[in-house]
Amino acid sequence: MIQKILKPEDKVLVFVDYREENCNIMEYLKDMDAIVKQIPLKIGDYLCSDRVCVERKTGDDFISSIIDGRLFKQANELKENFQKPIIIVEGNYSISKINENAVKAALATIVLDYEIPIIMTKNEKESSSVIFWLAKREQGIKKRDVGIKGEKKPKGIKESQEHFISSLPGVSTVLSKRILEDFKNIKKFTSAKESDISKVKGIGRPVAKKLYKIFNEEWRE
Repeated sequence: MIQKILKPEDKVLVFVDYREENCNIMEYLKDMDAIVKQIPLKIGDYLCSDRVCVERKTGDDFISSIIDGRLFKQANELKENFQKPIIIVEGNYSISKINENAVKAALATIVLDYEIPIIMTKNEKESSSVIFWLAKREQGIKKRDVGIKGEKKPKGIKESQEHFISSLPGVSTVLSKRILEDFKNIKKFTSAKESDISKVKGIGRPVAKKLYKIFNEEWRE
């Protein structure tokens, strides 16, 4: 199920995963007059339409994802959920940790077996330009909707707890399980000190600070 999002006709809208907040691409997209919305994306990093999703990798992360097998898992998820997924590999990468033929084989597998195009870019600015024009062509010329894939409702209490935690900014499904392992229940987590939240492996101080404010700052209309 796709949840369609309304937007001004003359504007380009790009959904960006919260994990991308440490790079400058959102600012570059805004400079190009795009509407940028940060949300937790379960798959990919940039959503350009109901069928186009971009997974962005820095050069070094690209190599690491080949070594640990993450690249092929992500490619499979992209292919299963989007008609036209795209992978961007940004910047140079070192092959000191991997055989050069393994890199070529991985590229061939992604392009031929998964049928996912790989676009190489020099830097964040060039990546943002590619993402902008993908979104502009989809939403402007092709008149495609921008939408977020709906998820199946969790069945049990355990799944509901994980689903609730993973819906928070900067929290992935992996982190949600880790949080519940540390705090045991949602009440203890939402009542925790900022310093205790930051101790969860993978959260870090910026996300902990944001979560603490969400839990404790008084709401005003």
